[in-house]
Amino acid sequence: MTSLNDLHVFVEAARLGSLSAAARRLGRTPAAASASLKRLEAELGIRLVERNTRTLRLTPEGMLYRDQVEPGLALLDEARHAIHGECDDVGGEIRLTAPIDFARQVLRPVLNDFQRQHPQVRFTLLAGDEVRDLVSEPLDLAIRFGELPDSALVARKLLDNRRVVVGTPDYFERHGRPRRPEDLLTHNCLIYMSGGMAYRRWPFQRGRQTVVVEVHGDRISNDGSLVREWALDGAGLAFKSELDVRADLAAGRLAEACKEWRGLSLPLHVVFPGGGPRPVRVRRFVEFLRARLQQGEAASRCLPGPSPGQRQAESGPGPG
Repeated sequence: MTSLNDLHVFVEAARLGSLSAAARRLGRTPAAASASLKRLEAELGIRLVERNTRTLRLTPEGMLYRDQVEPGLALLDEARHAIHGECDDVGGEIRLTAPIDFARQVLRPVLNDFQRQHPQVRFTLLAGDEVRDLVSEPLDLAIRFGELPDSALVARKLLDNRRVVVGTPDYFERHGRPRRPEDLLTHNCLIYMSGGMAYRRWPFQRGRQTVVVEVHGDRISNDGSLVREWALDGAGLAFKSELDVRADLAAGRLAEACKEWRGLSLPLHVVFPGGGPRPVRVRRFVEFLRARLQQGEAASRCLPGPSPGQRQAESGPGPG
């Protein structure tokens, strides 16, 4: 009878591409992990992996076996938690990726609060504005802004989000506060760049009226967090995701311009690699995050949403 411990070693090694890394994550010695893998291969009578001193690569048979075994282990984990009751605490690692600004401004306190409730949970957070491949990387979920292209990934919408034009109260005292999108043409605008493209075209809507203005300024960056910090420095106006500057607006560090006009919506999604069952810890964290986001949304001012015909291309690549 195949040992569940051996299966866990194999699946974790396949996810990480390293037997020694799998051993560390599972709290075992490299020798014990190696023995588990050898024992599993001997029981099956096939070679599951090709390995050297540093890396591990699945054979075609190993990939097929992994694809069949991994969902089964997740179901067993679900069953174990079910029989112990939903009040049973959860543990283990959650691997996720999120945009830099969202990770700093929103996700950081959420992770802190979740770990206070579930101290056995560990997080590995890869913060970056690039889109990571959830299929090839060992990630449990990704947080992404904007409309998502069709793919084999499973997405769940967390909430709608919009862009807002923000500046410091001091900036508005010195230069005036724009009321219409056209007023931005006389202001220094801080430009976000992604993929080599500077996003100068800022789209707005009021009722059925849509306006796109092409702004200019003396600073451009591919780091959305730096664009926000420039705005906090009073260097100019930024077109930011409302989630990224919600705390700054609440604290009065930033104020909103063009209040009667709504920037395009950037829906926030959680994306999963494939359609199998999720570990309890991942499910609970996503529900926790969603509840916190909705609490913040309810506390903030709600404006009419954009029309269905507006294009994602105009809204830029993400939250920058």
